[in-house]
Amino acid sequence: MSQVLKDAYQLVDGVLEQGLPFVGSYLEKRIRRPILITDDKGQIHYPDAADDLYELDDMFIQLPTNIPNNKYFYQEADKSLYYRVGLGGSSAYVVARSLPAEMIGQAVCVLMESKLAIKCYFAKINKRKNEFEAQIAEYLSFKSNVSMTDIIQLSEKPLDINRPYVVLLLQLEEASQVVDRRIIRSYLHEYLKRQKGIEVISILLPEYLTFIMPAHLKNNSLEVDLLWPIADDLLKYKEIIETRFNTRIALGIGSPYPLSELCRSYNEARIALTLPRLMGKDNFIQKFTDLGVFAFIFSKDTEVLKEYCLKTFGKLLEEDKKKNSELMPTLRSLIENNFNRKTTADRLFIHINTLHYRLAKIEQILDIDLSRIDIRLGLFTAIKVYDTLQFNGLWT
Repeated sequence: MSQVLKDAYQLVDGVLEQGLPFVGSYLEKRIRRPILITDDKGQIHYPDAADDLYELDDMFIQLPTNIPNNKYFYQEADKSLYYRVGLGGSSAYVVARSLPAEMIGQAVCVLMESKLAIKCYFAKINKRKNEFEAQIAEYLSFKSNVSMTDIIQLSEKPLDINRPYVVLLLQLEEASQVVDRRIIRSYLHEYLKRQKGIEVISILLPEYLTFIMPAHLKNNSLEVDLLWPIADDLLKYKEIIETRFNTRIALGIGSPYPLSELCRSYNEARIALTLPRLMGKDNFIQKFTDLGVFAFIFSKDTEVLKEYCLKTFGKLLEEDKKKNSELMPTLRSLIENNFNRKTTADRLFIHINTLHYRLAKIEQILDIDLSRIDIRLGLFTAIKVYDTLQFNGLWT
């Protein structure tokens, strides 16, 4: 067996037993230059920086845009050699710093020895992680019959089925450039870990970046500290992300529940993201418990909420379905325009007399008086509940 193969197999044994530092220190001794090992997002996995010594940005590097299709790339400006290790659908990178150009060939030969070990390292940490995240995602979307007790067995982190956890959802609202949501995910994950000492479960869903974090407990008891100002803590992170990526984001935070009831916190976080938007807000941090009367309303079972909506305006839905009479959109527009009839007619592009006719029809069908403030408030509340349920796929 050649010496190169011997070294490669020794590196595999070392990484499986001692982790990535075994490979990193080996490469530094052979090349005699500082070594970084990153994932495809530029997050540094080696060296493992002490939490209190590095700022958040120190955990990431900007990868050159022209290296994904090359085996390696040399950046003359800072004399850094980037060596790519393919990982199926993604990559890892070994970066040799302060490397003179004449040492490129020698360094590449040494870095090739580490390729298999680095593949093994990322395969080991990613396989179990990906399976765990997939199971959690299906569980939250009600597509899985697997119990949370079984799911947490897949996690490398110790999870207590009885401890309360909080779901936080992040959604990008706009960006001046294409933003890699995976990098934002890694940033928040590291921010919470380093700034607050919180071990977070982070999941990349199509609609949201989802973060599951343990609720703060009072004096090491099992009593949840409901006054823990996590929304205030996240304001700093929100500003960092929006500045760094030139984007705008919204955050919705559910209430704490045991892991066995995590879906409740997830649905509350979705409502905390949806409802403010229906009220015309954007670029916000919203806790479910701060939604006022809507927090009380949405604490009810979904079927109860459906019954409430149908009791309030179900006859309008039936009328529109039968005759395509546009009564429900008319009522919604009237509410959104503060019951100003002229503005409503203009927004709907209809004659004011047509609007008067429709509103009279609505009053007749629902047996209500639209001039009464209690009727207006009830309709406003019910329609916002209806729209929120529909937006989140809960109206079936």
